[in-house]
Amino acid sequence: MPAVASVLVTFVGVLLFAVSQVAIAEALVSSVPQVFRITNLLRTIDLTQTLVRETTSAAILNIGTELQSEYYFPVDQAYTPNLALITAENRKTKESLEIEKDSQYTNEQYQFYKVHLSPPLGAGEKIQITVKSVLSNFIRPFPAIIGQSEKQGFMYSGNAFALSAYPASKQKTTVQTPGKNMQIHAHPVDSKLQVTSNGLVLGPFGKIDAFVQDALQVEYEMPGPVIHFREFRRDVEVAHWGSNLAFEDHYNFINRGAGLKGQYIRKGARRPPTSVEGGNPVKAFVVGIPKLARDIYYRDEIGNISTSSIHHLDKAIGLSLVPRFPVFGGWNTTFYTGYNAPLDGFVHRVPDTEKYILKMYLFDLIKESSYDKVEVRVVLPEGSKNVKAHLPFNVDSIEYSVSKMYMDSVGRSTVTIKARNLVEDHVQELFVEYEYPESAYLIKPLAAASMLMGVFLVSMVFSRLNLQIQGQVPVKAKQI
Repeated sequence: MPAVASVLVTFVGVLLFAVSQVAIAEALVSSVPQVFRITNLLRTIDLTQTLVRETTSAAILNIGTELQSEYYFPVDQAYTPNLALITAENRKTKESLEIEKDSQYTNEQYQFYKVHLSPPLGAGEKIQITVKSVLSNFIRPFPAIIGQSEKQGFMYSGNAFALSAYPASKQKTTVQTPGKNMQIHAHPVDSKLQVTSNGLVLGPFGKIDAFVQDALQVEYEMPGPVIHFREFRRDVEVAHWGSNLAFEDHYNFINRGAGLKGQYIRKGARRPPTSVEGGNPVKAFVVGIPKLARDIYYRDEIGNISTSSIHHLDKAIGLSLVPRFPVFGGWNTTFYTGYNAPLDGFVHRVPDTEKYILKMYLFDLIKESSYDKVEVRVVLPEGSKNVKAHLPFNVDSIEYSVSKMYMDSVGRSTVTIKARNLVEDHVQELFVEYEYPESAYLIKPLAAASMLMGVFLVSMVFSRLNLQIQGQVPVKAKQI
């Protein structure tokens, strides 16, 4: 009897959960305007890299009677901390569509994004749109620890269906993996499952209601490290007098791959960075820096690190940074790099004005990398004013301040940009506009001249002071 009671309680719990999910889905459907029907919904999950990339293409039909300019795309709230980037485009013309967070329909279960259709979709008209998203730190090592030369596996857990705010007449999900070595732990029971040489295909499914979810778990092998920077800070100094642009980047790195089981065996570990073997150690970081870079250095808290090299590419310099030791899963290290570049390669003056525009990348490219905290500080020359920074994506904050360095008098205008959860796709151009009048060139020489004049005046005053002690009568020597 106790066993029967336990089974009954479990059955009732599952039934109540199913009823609650149906009620939530119905409430969500009633909240989002049901003015579209999706005639075909294709979803691709790319697991070939450490960043999970999802592409959802939808052929939507306006079933309403009026023009529609807003399409709602839901994201499970469990994924929002990992959602680093989301974009939308017209699938046929490849024209970018504006997408933004929506607060009207967002709730505890789903974060909605509003896609602005351009031009608006008329009654009975169709359009094909594609929404692309990048998830960082989403996959987990499976198992969590491995030996130094063992193969590394990962587990992907997600929704088998493409999450949609509108019903779909047809739907298919494709999962791409690095190779054929994989295991499927969970998928919809009644789904059509096809395993390929580099992934699997679920569907095509027939009519699928809005907000339908079902578990999908895929275990697969993928060698190599998971490059993640807990903190990244970039300091940029603009110098008009020296016609120089100085960069210095500080990295706080952790390998988020499977942890190392047992002790580290040095024998056989120090192989060329290009060699492929088991495990997941970081043996080199390859950073793409500007083609005009010079005076390149690579250091850490101990001092200079000589294990680095450069190779020239078509549009950049590949800087290969070899750490002092292989960085296995769960291990971390800190280091910093820097270089100078000619100012005229990055700063351009607007003709017939005092305005200058600095164009540079927010950070240099390291492939398959993700960042927790990013801070970029741009220090402009003394005397610059009316500073304004522009970025093609939203960040946490852009602060304008004045900082003083050596030999400064009025201080230098400074732009500080702070952001979280960035990935390699955010390596985009930063524009900083500022005004720098010709009279500002005299600030530094006048400050230096004033300081020297002050030193001379002080020395002149002290040289004319009588520092002898007065009131004492000199004692005459007695004659014998």
